[in-house]
Amino acid sequence: MRCDAGRVTGALCVTGNAGGVFHLCDGVVVAVESPGSPVAVVQDGAFAVAVGEVERCFVDESVDRAPRTADEGVASDLLLSETARRLDVLASLPFPLAPYRDRVVAAPGTEAAALTARQREIVAHATGRRTARDLAFVVGRSLYSVTVEISRMLGGGLLEIATPATSFGFSHWGLTSLRPRKAATQASGRFLDQSTSLPIRRRGEPGRHSGIV
Repeated sequence: MRCDAGRVTGALCVTGNAGGVFHLCDGVVVAVESPGSPVAVVQDGAFAVAVGEVERCFVDESVDRAPRTADEGVASDLLLSETARRLDVLASLPFPLAPYRDRVVAAPGTEAAALTARQREIVAHATGRRTARDLAFVVGRSLYSVTVEISRMLGGGLLEIATPATSFGFSHWGLTSLRPRKAATQASGRFLDQSTSLPIRRRGEPGRHSGIV
């Protein structure tokens, strides 16, 4: 980190969900990297950090220069005010959304013909297992625009917050095929589990040339 007459050059790291790194050059934010934002835009990266959970902030002194010049960046006070405005917009919507937690699914009876092209794209990928952050990456749009769009669609009854059963439907919950393991029987010098028909090697028995051990 370098400071010249009050002009900071270096990296401000924010840990949390999703967290991120603010790169500064002479006091100007020239880049924001965050796993919460699919688009390499300073404003969306800052929103992705602010809308999540912030655990702590620290200066990374190993970064001695920013990837861009100050002429390509955004003044920190302007970035703060724009981020605050975006958070206010999200909070003012009829259905505020947690973009890293809430998973959405298309509401029953939603007609594709009545949707805009961007809404149809979101509905097509709203499986109940994806958050706004996930959908932003899938459709290749900014986290902010997708979060606002989804919030409005929730308010309009086009989307719903997915139930836990839908969100985690890929897990083994409730599958009838899961049952207590049956007593193993010995077959061909190896134990065979009747519930899975998979061979289980006994301790001390060498593995076969097939590579199953």
